[in-house]
Amino acid sequence: MSVNEYKIQMSEIKLVGGEEGMVEAYVNTMGVMDHDRDIIDPAAFNSSIKNNLPIPVLQGHDQSAIIGKVLFARAEELESPEHRLLARIQMNLDTQAGRDAFSNIAGNYVRQWSVGFNIPSTDSVIYEKDKNGQPIRRILNLDWKELSSVISGASPSTMTIAAKSEEEPEQLEPAISEATIDDVIDDAPATEEDSAAATLQLQIAIAQARLTNERKRIA
Repeated sequence: MSVNEYKIQMSEIKLVGGEEGMVEAYVNTMGVMDHDRDIIDPAAFNSSIKNNLPIPVLQGHDQSAIIGKVLFARAEELESPEHRLLARIQMNLDTQAGRDAFSNIAGNYVRQWSVGFNIPSTDSVIYEKDKNGQPIRRILNLDWKELSSVISGASPSTMTIAAKSEEEPEQLEPAISEATIDDVIDDAPATEEDSAAATLQLQIAIAQARLTNERKRIA
């Protein structure tokens, strides 16, 4: 799979309900100029969405590190002329690389996405100039090849809006009862001679509290 161009976007994270390993993210901004002085037309991804799904999701554009696939995508208008490409991604939790990537995304450790694409023909691009005579490339159509989770990049305004695994962490009770410890401290002797006895009493209370909570957890 040969890819000639990449666009990279910032992301943020919010956990919501959903299927296991599912991520929703705005992975590209369209209709406004990016740092490469490109403007991607809001309809530029339409042909790829129709013909190329599912699109592979890679780790850092490494074609040997497939971590998921894009199941669904569409352009959404935010505030004219800005549009964003919404993608629904199934992370591959059957592989260690997919699990690690999902953990990093859900934990907000990795916050950017990069789309890899080719320009299918010369008439897919229009070259213009801004009011200062600086060049602008307007991309009307592209061949979307892959999406990558990346560390850093160059394009504005994307965000991961959903990342959820069905496996919720087990909620354990505290190993030590704060009320039990407070009772022991309140009753502890104030004299130096009895400090050793007070310490021993506290240790016993902690051990008993741990044993009680362990029995509740098993039950």
